Amino acid sequence: MLARLLLPLALALAAPSPAPFATPAEGFRMVLLSDFNGPYGATTYPAPLARVMGRVVNEWRPDLLVSAGDVVAGQKLSLTDAARRAMWAAFDRDVAAPLRNAGIPAAFAVGNHDGSSARRPDGSFTFRADRDALAAYWAARPPTLDLVERSRFPFEYTFVFRGVFFVILDASSNRVDRAWLERQLSSPEARGAAMRIVVGHLPLYGVSTERDNAGDTLLGAEDLRALMERYGVLAYVSGHHAAYYPGRRGKLNVLATGGVGGRDYVGTRGTARSTVTVADVDTRAGVVRLRTFDAATGAEVDVNTLPSRLNGVNGSVERVPELR
Repeated sequence: MLARLLLPLALALAAPSPAPFATPAEGFRMVLLSDFNGPYGATTYPAPLARVMGRVVNEWRPDLLVSAGDVVAGQKLSLTDAARRAMWAAFDRDVAAPLRNAGIPAAFAVGNHDGSSARRPDGSFTFRADRDALAAYWAARPPTLDLVERSRFPFEYTFVFRGVFFVILDASSNRVDRAWLERQLSSPEARGAAMRIVVGHLPLYGVSTERDNAGDTLLGAEDLRALMERYGVLAYVSGHHAAYYPGRRGKLNVLATGGVGGRDYVGTRGTARSTVTVADVDTRAGVVRLRTFDAATGAEVDVNTLPSRLNGVNGSVERVPELR
């Protein structure tokens, strides 16, 4: 009996460790982790997040973490200011502090549950209290990033990281400031970068069944795509739909980062999974190579098992194996 109990343990100990990740010779590694908030007002996170954060700081050890938003569970008017502070304290405890302690810089876009930019008919922010709580949190804990444009931080900002120009766009509702985006992409820092990447919460095109509508995608998607193509943006990275999909439309890569608590793909039932992505950015080759993992099981996701095309609102996107 004892031998039978010990055999699985012995086999596990003898099994080879997964092959280590190799950082590009010219470039860096980043982890993409979005949409991991719980129900409204939650101060704890879904169980897979702790396992993901363990891999981030102990195994993958990225040079940068990027999130397309929804890191706390706001967007409910009845929440008190104390509840909002408690949510951000939980985020700091479970996500931001482990990253700081590991020396991993991070950039977070604003999600609709973090501080929605939706407005009332009079032009005021519907969720002003959420945005105030978000601003207070980040004012006390500014990121260790080389910020270029910071006048709208933490809602919108830009930074350069090892030759890549990042735009963090406030896409926490379906309207974005197109003029501000164009000013950033036309800046000397953007033009001089090896790559340009834009990160925002809502996607350009529908990815998941439950979110395939105009309110959950950006208005003027084709105009925004044309703008990013004109300035040579490699990829628009989004969240919100909680369905991982590396896609392309026209000359622009559109990467949906997925989330912890996934949703079915447009037109394909039973495909929901929680995900986190390790992205190796090779600035010399001009490519971002992706490895994505099931956040619940830890298993790597085979990109070839994803739908070859998604036909969602605003237009269809084709699956790509990497971003180039």
